[in-house]
Amino acid sequence: MDYMVYLCNKHVVDPYMLGVSNSPAISPSEIRQLYGNDVYPWNPEYSLMRQALVLWGFLYTGGLISYYIMSTITYNLFFVDGKAGFDNKSSKDGPNPAFWRYNKTQLIEEIVTSTWSLFIMTGMTVPVELFILSGRGNVYHGISDYGLVYFILSPILFLLFTDSLIYWIHRCLHWGIFYKLHKLHHKFKETTPFSAFAFHPIDGFAQGFPYHLFVLFFPMHNVLHAVTLATVGLWTINIHDRVTFRWTFVNGAAHHTIHHTKFNYNYGQYFIFWDYLCGTYLDPRICYPYDPNDALGKRQVEKYLKGD
Repeated sequence: MDYMVYLCNKHVVDPYMLGVSNSPAISPSEIRQLYGNDVYPWNPEYSLMRQALVLWGFLYTGGLISYYIMSTITYNLFFVDGKAGFDNKSSKDGPNPAFWRYNKTQLIEEIVTSTWSLFIMTGMTVPVELFILSGRGNVYHGISDYGLVYFILSPILFLLFTDSLIYWIHRCLHWGIFYKLHKLHHKFKETTPFSAFAFHPIDGFAQGFPYHLFVLFFPMHNVLHAVTLATVGLWTINIHDRVTFRWTFVNGAAHHTIHHTKFNYNYGQYFIFWDYLCGTYLDPRICYPYDPNDALGKRQVEKYLKGD
């Protein structure tokens, strides 16, 4: 993340926004050589406010680009080319077995909600990332600092840690007053890739906070930290596209589709462990629309979709 901020300052903000031809931006590696590992995460000539605004701009712009590109690609692959939702049929063998009825109004609302919500959510994330960038977290820069084995295993630890916290945060968001925040996302009962970030900002920030909390407790290489943050955004799009990989123990798109249509099941983000342990797991393969023979499930889903 520190290199991303450096590149934004040097190649975008200084030359194109401020008209500074000879940018004073210094790379993070040079800064560490000059000031030590835990002194400055950026050129000390830049104010904290500037860095906060640059980081906010980078996070929001990067999030929007990822959202629009990946959502558009997956939507066209699975919903348009796959004919899902356009022929009003559920195909067990088709590229998108999750029947979806085309709704232009819903698509527009998903995109608008995701766009403004991302703006606020990334702004809420800035203080946390600045805290981490300032050297107060456990982000490190050399693989040799903790060894190759830990470098390889740390993403697995990241997934286990964040999945555990998100499961319980997600369950809390289905309780009482907290559901008033989460209700906006569940408005989209038949999800599309464009509903990925259609959250109330506080809801989205709460479920995303464990990703940043991880590096306050566990060491993580700076490159892995940036890659995992980008990857979880792509995963969020994936679990809303209704097309699933049938990987054992993985909470995929089918599981999350059932969460939206049946509400009280499959709260996990990556794995089914906590759902299995706490009795909230429901196998999507035995449920409509993934099992077209589930007539009772179909009636229940149709009733739920109508708001009855």
